[in-house]
Amino acid sequence: MKRRYNKEQKLLFILGALVLIGFLAGPATGPYFLRLLSLTLIYLILTTGLNIVSGYTGQVSLGQAGLYGIGAYTGGVLAVKLGLSFWLCLPAAMVVAGICGLIVGIPTLRVSGHYLALITIGFGVIVEKVLVEWAPLTGGPGGISVNPIEIGGQALTEAQVYYLLIVICLLVLWLVNNIIKSPFGRAFSAIRDNEIAAGCMGINITGYKLLAFVLSAVFAGLAGCLYTYFSVYISPDTFTFNLSIFFLLAIIIGGQGTMSGPIIGTILLTILPEYMQALEQYRLIIYGLLLIVAVIGLPNGISGAVIRKFPKLRALEKPDEINEDPILDRSTNMDNEDLLILEKVSKRFGGLNAIQNISLTVKKGTVHSLIGPNGAGKTTLINIITGVYKPNEGSVVFNGKEINGTKPYKIALAGISRTFQSVQVFGKLSVLENVMVGGHGQYHGNLLDFIFKLDRGRKEERISQERAWALLQMVGLEDRASEFATSLSSGQQRLLEIARALAMEPDLLLLDEPAAGLNEVEIGHLSDLIEKITTKGITILLIEHHIDFVMDISDSITVLNFGKKLAEGTPSEIQENQEVIEAYLGKDEAVETC
Repeated sequence: MKRRYNKEQKLLFILGALVLIGFLAGPATGPYFLRLLSLTLIYLILTTGLNIVSGYTGQVSLGQAGLYGIGAYTGGVLAVKLGLSFWLCLPAAMVVAGICGLIVGIPTLRVSGHYLALITIGFGVIVEKVLVEWAPLTGGPGGISVNPIEIGGQALTEAQVYYLLIVICLLVLWLVNNIIKSPFGRAFSAIRDNEIAAGCMGINITGYKLLAFVLSAVFAGLAGCLYTYFSVYISPDTFTFNLSIFFLLAIIIGGQGTMSGPIIGTILLTILPEYMQALEQYRLIIYGLLLIVAVIGLPNGISGAVIRKFPKLRALEKPDEINEDPILDRSTNMDNEDLLILEKVSKRFGGLNAIQNISLTVKKGTVHSLIGPNGAGKTTLINIITGVYKPNEGSVVFNGKEINGTKPYKIALAGISRTFQSVQVFGKLSVLENVMVGGHGQYHGNLLDFIFKLDRGRKEERISQERAWALLQMVGLEDRASEFATSLSSGQQRLLEIARALAMEPDLLLLDEPAAGLNEVEIGHLSDLIEKITTKGITILLIEHHIDFVMDISDSITVLNFGKKLAEGTPSEIQENQEVIEAYLGKDEAVETC
C-alpha cells in the first residue's frame, strides 16, 4: 500500500518548517534571545518526552524536573569528577535518568490519578534535597561548573551550540513521532482512553505504562545534560517543583496527546514570560490560573481544539483497492472439539452471588448463545472468561489450558477477543486506529524496529493497516476511517468493536449484546456478518436479548437466571422448555419464535 499523508500531517510539516526557519534565524536576533531560543529547544526535548507519558498514556507526572536534574547532574558530575567529554556524558545521562525512571516507575505506576501525581511530586522534592545535601558529589547549593562542548579540541560558540540543539531536537521529534505512529504509540493512547478495553486487546497495561515512563525519563535526562553544557553551570535551585508545573502546563496548553502540542506550549510559555518580567514574582500563580483556564476552556489544548474544529485535517485518503482478506480462515480446524470449558464457576461480590456453580462447554466452530433476564450474570461470565474478574470457585479452560487468574492481556493473546455491553471504543483515536489497536498482538517487531523505521517494522505496519481497511470495509465503516471513534453512532461503534475484535485474529469471539440499539435492517446485516465470521471457523459466544436473532443464528443456547444455569440445548429445545418460557421467554414470545 502506497504511503499517504493526511492534511494534519501535511499541515504539521508546514508549521514545523516555518518554526524551523524561525529558529535557524536565531543567531541574528542577538545573544540574549539566542540563549532564550536555546533554552526553548532544551525544554521542547523534555516536554516532547513528557507528552508520551502524560499526553498519550494519560499518567500525570509532576516529577519531571527531578529527572531533568538527574540528567543535568549526571553530565556535570561525570565531566568534573571523571573528566569525561560531552559526547560520553550525554548517553550516560540518558541511561542514568532512564534507570531512575524505571526504579521510580515500578512501584509508582501501580496507582493512578492524583495518587500518581502526589508520588511524583514527592520524587521531585527528594531529588532537589539530595542535590542540595550531597555536597561532596553535587557541590551543594554552590553547584558545579563544566567546560563548554568541544569538537576536535575546539570549544563551540553559542551559535554552534544552538545549531547542535536544533539538530538534536529535530531528531527527538522524529523519533517520538515514529513511536506514536507505531503499535507502541497506539497502545499508549488505548491505555489513556480505556484501560480495561486495552487489556482485552492484548496490551500489557503495566508494561506499557512503565515503558512510557522510562522513555520520558530518558528524554528528560537528555535535556538535563544538554542544559548543563549549554549553561556551563548548574545548581539545585534550577530544578524546583515550579519547573515541573511549567513542563506539564506547556503540554496541556499546547495540546496533550498531539505532536504539535509540546511545540506550541513550550514556545508560548518560554518566550512570552520574557515580555512580562514585572510579573516574575507571581509566576506560579499565573501558571495555576493558566492551568485552570486551559482545562476548562481548552480541554484538548490549542492543537487539539484546532483538530476538532477542522476534522478534515485528519482525513485519510481511502486506498484505491482493498484486497486483503479481513478474517483469517480457521475453517480447516473445525473438528468439533471443546474450545472453552467452564466447570462449576462461581463469582461473589460481597454477599451477592452473581454466578453460582455454572458449567458450560463451547465447541469449536459453533455459535453458542447466552440468554437470560437482566442481572442473570451473563456479562459477569464474559468478564470471568476474559480475566477481568477472577472466579471464587471453579475453573476456566481454553484450548486445553486453564486460564484462571490469568491477566486479561495474556488471555487476549491466547486467542479470545470480545466486545462490550456498553461500547468501549478508544475515543481519541481514529476509527482506523481503533481497529489497528485490535491487531496489537499480531506485531512481532521490537521498539527499535518502529523507532528507526526498519524493514520489519514498516512491513508489519503496512500489513496491519491493510487488514484494518479490509475489516472496516466489511462492517461498512471505511468512509469514516479518519474520524474520531466517538463521532460514530452507537450502532456504528458496536460494528467498530466487532472489527477491532476480529483484528485480533481470535479463536473465540465474545459478543456482548452486539444488536443493542440496532434497527431490523442493521440486525439483518449483523446476522450476515456473524455468518461470514463463522464460515471462517471462528467460534462465537453470544449474549443477546433479541430472541428471534438468537434462535436464527445459534447452534446451542444456555439460559441463565439469577446467576444459575436454567437450561441448555438447541434453539428448538430451548423454545419448548417450560422453565425457560416461564422465567424468560413468556408464552407469546415462545409461540412467535417457533
